[in-house]
Amino acid sequence: MAKAKAADEGFVLDADSKQKLAEQIANLSDDEREHFLFQLGMVMKKRRMQLFGYLMAMLVWAVGMVFALAWYGSHDGFSGWAFLVPFAAVGVVLWAFGAWTDRIGKAASAVRIRTAAVDVPADPKR
Repeated sequence: MAKAKAADEGFVLDADSKQKLAEQIANLSDDEREHFLFQLGMVMKKRRMQLFGYLMAMLVWAVGMVFALAWYGSHDGFSGWAFLVPFAAVGVVLWAFGAWTDRIGKAASAVRIRTAAVDVPADPKR
């Protein structure tokens, strides 16, 4: 348990850590800096899409439950199955957004592999 807690604390950026990170990014070459910022942008885009998917799933669930309650109240006989439909819709939404974010992640790794395979000439300024 102590190891997991220590590992989690490593991701916290205080002011000193932010300064060190900014210095390390400034020491990168232009190509490395551009690649780093591209990868960071792709990770942020993936996280943003995941968050949007979760929010859409909650919205689909809430609207679906309202319609299920209306269906249940307006029909005679057994109509409890209507409460399962919103959960199925949430599953579809989560699956679709998961597939979409996986595609974004694979595109970012493909760019990383492609740029690693390209020979970059040495910078004559150095």
